Amino acid sequence: MNNILEKYTTDIERVFNIGVEVLNGARSMRRISFELKLLAINGIIQAAKIGNNQGQSLITLSGFLSDLPSQIAPELNNLEQLTGVMAREITISSISVRRLTAYLLSLYKSIEKNNREQGYKMSLNDVNLLKSKEIKEIITSNAFSEENRILKENIIQISKNNIDVMNSINDMFIATQGTINRARQTIERIKRNGFIANYMGSYISIESSYLAGGRQKFSGLVNHIKDMYAMLIKNLEEIEEKIEEGDFLLKNLVKSGINL
Repeated sequence: MNNILEKYTTDIERVFNIGVEVLNGARSMRRISFELKLLAINGIIQAAKIGNNQGQSLITLSGFLSDLPSQIAPELNNLEQLTGVMAREITISSISVRRLTAYLLSLYKSIEKNNREQGYKMSLNDVNLLKSKEIKEIITSNAFSEENRILKENIIQISKNNIDVMNSINDMFIATQGTINRARQTIERIKRNGFIANYMGSYISIESSYLAGGRQKFSGLVNHIKDMYAMLIKNLEEIEEKIEEGDFLLKNLVKSGINL
């Protein structure tokens, strides 16, 4: 039992650390969004200096690009909020597991005491205190002394407390999985916007190639846009990887049988 609880606690701590890492990653992407906007504004200024129809097309393309950060920013804020919720949910789960550990220890000692006082003993080897189904059987068991009603009532109450905590832990894990799914969807939307930014950068490169000296003027802009896009995707993929690990751990925790 102790080994299972220890692994349970270790996995929860890992999920919590993942939540913190994802939160930090989401915050770091604010700078990327801001720099994309600055690059787009620079593109508009450079295109305005050209002063012809081709310059106007570059202004239009750069204008589209400058609007993208304002679309990405709310998604980044949403991702940051979701990862904050995830960290809070795991914190609550960690506290609940510590409570569960204390309740299980108390229940274990109470049953041992009952066994010492009774001719009929409940074998702790035959009872899995990490399964609420078996704890419910303890509540209705006739293995407890009617003479020591206080001990019997304590065992029943502690058993009920265990079941309540187990239910709250699993409910929180399921809620956290929902938070992870919403974060995953938000990341996909950010990726789509990032792809559009990269696409716009390619079009700017094509349009500027028709201008005398234009390619040279805009090549730095396009390269910076591509660098920002690559950094955005890299950060998002790192966050996705951590989220997938957290989701995997949570699914295993839910399936571990602590509430079956």
